[in-house]
Amino acid sequence: MHPAVLPLALCTLGVITGQLGASFELLVEPAVLVVEHGASVRLKLKTTCQDPKAYSNVETSILKRLVTTRPGETVVELLNVTAWKSSILCYHVCNQNRMTVPTNLIAYRVPELVELESIPPLAVGTSHELACSVSSVAPIRNLTVILWRGSEVLHTETFEQHSQDEPAAVRVTHRLTAQRQDNGQNITCQALLNLAPYGPRFNTTSEPQPLTVYEFPEDPKLEPHIYLETGEMVNASCTVGRVFPTAQFKLALANHTLPFSTSQDGHQATAEVSHSQPGNFGLVCTVTVGPVERQKEATVHVYRFPLPQLNVSTTSPAAGTAVTVGCILPRDHSDELRLQIRAGHRVLAGWGPSPLLFNLMMQEEDDGMELSCDAKLPIGGKTPKTSTPIRLTVTAGPRMDDGSCPPSQNWTEGQDETLHCSAQGNPSPSLECTKNGEPFPSGVPQPVTRAHAGTYQCRATNPLGTAVRNVTVWVHYHDPDVVLLVLLPAVVVAALIAGGVGYRIYYHKKKIREYQLQKRQRQLEMEQRRTVGCSEETAALNGSAQEAQP
Repeated sequence: MHPAVLPLALCTLGVITGQLGASFELLVEPAVLVVEHGASVRLKLKTTCQDPKAYSNVETSILKRLVTTRPGETVVELLNVTAWKSSILCYHVCNQNRMTVPTNLIAYRVPELVELESIPPLAVGTSHELACSVSSVAPIRNLTVILWRGSEVLHTETFEQHSQDEPAAVRVTHRLTAQRQDNGQNITCQALLNLAPYGPRFNTTSEPQPLTVYEFPEDPKLEPHIYLETGEMVNASCTVGRVFPTAQFKLALANHTLPFSTSQDGHQATAEVSHSQPGNFGLVCTVTVGPVERQKEATVHVYRFPLPQLNVSTTSPAAGTAVTVGCILPRDHSDELRLQIRAGHRVLAGWGPSPLLFNLMMQEEDDGMELSCDAKLPIGGKTPKTSTPIRLTVTAGPRMDDGSCPPSQNWTEGQDETLHCSAQGNPSPSLECTKNGEPFPSGVPQPVTRAHAGTYQCRATNPLGTAVRNVTVWVHYHDPDVVLLVLLPAVVVAALIAGGVGYRIYYHKKKIREYQLQKRQRQLEMEQRRTVGCSEETAALNGSAQEAQP
C-alpha cells in the first residue's frame, strides 16, 4: 500500500470505531506529517465528541508541546524532529471511550549540492558517460534526477524502490553519443525532491556544462609534390573532408606564411605559391578543428620550363606530297621534359625527347590542318605548354567523280530539272557546262523539253589544272494515244447501231406476236360457229326420226 494511503485508511478506521463505540469521529490534519529534519511541525486533531470533559493528545517519543485546545479541536507541535521516520499515535477520550488514529511522520533533507562531472571535448560519434552526483538527500524514494541537454530530457531516474528513510547520496549516469547538433548545448542535472501531496516540492539544478563536439576523422590532404616553373605562380590547395565545426587553416612556404582564400563550404584553403629560384621547398598546411590541430607537409619543386618551337618544311604542300614536322626545346630546358606533335586532337608523334621529328603525307582533305607541339613534365601533373600552331594549306587540282557529277541523269518532260555537277579542288575550281557549244547552268532548276536530251560537257578549272566530264541527259515523255482516239468514236457508233438493231428486232417480234394473237382469235371464233351449226342440225335430224316412228 502506498504510504500516503495508509493514514487515510487509519483515519477511516478511527471513525468506524467511534461509530461502533461512542458514536464520535476523530480526524487528524495533516494525514501525513512532513517536516524538514531538525525542524518542528504541528498537527491538528478534530473530533465530533460533545463531551465537555473530552480531551485529545498524541503519543510519541519526539518532544512535543500542546499549542491550543478547545472543544472539538486540539493542536500539538512536535519539536526538533530528528527521527527520519516515526509513527505518531493520535488519541481522543470522549465519555470515557478512547479512540486512536496512528499518523506517519516523514523527515526530509534537501540536497545541498547537485554536480555534473567534467565533460571533455567529444568527437562526433564518440560515446561518453555523463555522470551527476546528488549529495545527501532524504527520503531518497521521493527523489527524481533528470539529465537535460538544453531543453531536451536525456535521462530520468527515480528511486521509488528504495525503502530507506535516512539520507543517501546518489550518482546518476547516462551514455551520450556525441552528434554535431550537440555542440554548444548545455548539459544540466536537475534533482527534484517531491513530497506532495503532503509536503513541498524542491528543485535543485547543477551548473550547466556546454558540450564541445568536433569532427575531424582524417588528416588534411595536400598534394605531396608540387611542380612549378621559376617565376610561375600556381595554386596549392589544402583540403579537409567531413569536419565540424569550421576548419581554421594556415599555409606556410619555407616558413613564410602565405595569404589564402577559403572555399564556400569551408573545406578547402587555396594559396598562390611561387618562387624565383629553382630548388625544393617545404609547404606546410596547419588545420585546426575545435580543440584538434593537424598538419600536412608537401614539397614544392621549382624548375625551368621553356616554350616548345614548331617547324614545318612547307605550309602550302600539294596533295600527295610529304611534309616534315619538327619540334624542339631551347638548350637550357630540363631533361625530364617530353614533346609530342598533334594535328588538332590527333596525335602524330607520341611523347619523346627533344628534338622530335615526323613526316606527314598530305591528302586533299588535310587542307586547313592545324599542327602544334606540346611539352610536358612527366611528373607532377603539370599542364603541358603548347607551341604556336601552324596551319597547312593543301593544294589540289580540279576533280569530278560519279558522286559530284553523275555521268547519266534522267529528266521528265514538263518538269523542272537540275543539271547536277560540281567539282572539288583547292583553290576551289570554276565550273562551266555546255551542250553543243552553248553554255548551260548547272545546279539551277530549268523547265524540261525533249530538246534538253543529249550530252553535256562540264569543265572545272583552277590554277593547278583542268578536269572535263561528259554528262548524258535522258528526257522521258508521253504521246497522246491515237488508237484510243480512233476507236472511241467507232465504239460509240457501234453501240448506237447495236441499240437500233436491237430495238428493230424487238419491234418486229412484238408485231409478229400481235399478228399471231389476232389470227388465233379468229380461228377460235370460227370453231365456235361450226359447233353451234352442228348442234342445230343434229337436233333437226333427231326430231325427224321421232316423227317417223309408229
